[in-house]
Amino acid sequence: MRRAFGLILLALGVFAAAGAVLLPTYVYPKLAKVPLDQDSTSVLEGTVSKVLAVTDKGAGPVAEIRENRKLTATGRVQANFARPEMHQDTDYAVWLLAVQVKDDADDTVVNASKRQVCFDRRTSEGYDPKGATDPACTRESSYITRLKDKADKDGQKPPETNDYKAQPGLNFKFPFGTEQKDYQVYDDNTEKAVTARYTGTETVSGIETYKFVQDIPDTRIETKSVPGSLVGSTEPTVDADLYYRGVTTIWVEPVTGIEVKQQQQQHQELRPGATAPVVVFDGTLAYNGNTVARMVDQVDENRGRLQFLSSTGPLWLGIGGGVLVVVAIFLLIRRRPAEPPAPPQRRHRVPVGADR
Repeated sequence: MRRAFGLILLALGVFAAAGAVLLPTYVYPKLAKVPLDQDSTSVLEGTVSKVLAVTDKGAGPVAEIRENRKLTATGRVQANFARPEMHQDTDYAVWLLAVQVKDDADDTVVNASKRQVCFDRRTSEGYDPKGATDPACTRESSYITRLKDKADKDGQKPPETNDYKAQPGLNFKFPFGTEQKDYQVYDDNTEKAVTARYTGTETVSGIETYKFVQDIPDTRIETKSVPGSLVGSTEPTVDADLYYRGVTTIWVEPVTGIEVKQQQQQHQELRPGATAPVVVFDGTLAYNGNTVARMVDQVDENRGRLQFLSSTGPLWLGIGGGVLVVVAIFLLIRRRPAEPPAPPQRRHRVPVGADR
């Protein structure tokens, strides 16, 4: 009976020890991926000192610099299942991000952008083929939508074109198991990966986060054709360089890689060369309370499961398995105590002559 019980404990101990190894090395990598089916919205709000607004009330587009305006930026992320990369068990996802920034006073759209990116579901790295003969993502799966400066006809929206290009660096979130180190994060304005420096820990809505700061120096973005009146010129139109600088601060929950909070401080100005620079955007936008609350809910929903697979589960299985193996070995090698010797049998003497 003791031997059978010892063998059962030994089997359970070996099974637990194997689970301690398999959970972080096999199960966790299989499950620690962003979902393919994605449709989410985030909202940033803030007050800016200056913003360029272009309106068209029927007499053609009119550009003006507005001051001290409250803006709302709404970003929507949607999965694009039309792409060939979006199949079951894939390691890559294709998501489309559309952002629209409005002046709260009259709902004028002061900025809009759209881009699609194919990225690694585990690391969140935008895929860059770098000349690969068999790329994991097709060329058409990553692009940035460009909007022409002018419409083909008055009263119409300027046409859009897709610029197919890779978007390297982290996209949408940080990797699962974010570490206390610097990361390369994709920046929408410069369209390249920029270092986000790890600066310490901070608690956001009860969640311990890692704080990262992305400091982007003065950078020329593009050359635009703008009305001369906008930059103090008497010419009808003037070519001006658009420069951008900014600081993006991101608070990341490390287990899930979810960006619990984000703040964007931006400054943009037009530099025509012949006249003084003109500020076309200066202000700070940050996640509103509802967006932060949704991010916290996502963390609460996923963190426990990921922690069990990567750390707590293997730890307890390893300890439990070790204890079971030790007890099983003790039971199997322990000898039974020796049985006491049988008492000597008495021999009955027969009296001499008794049978006579």
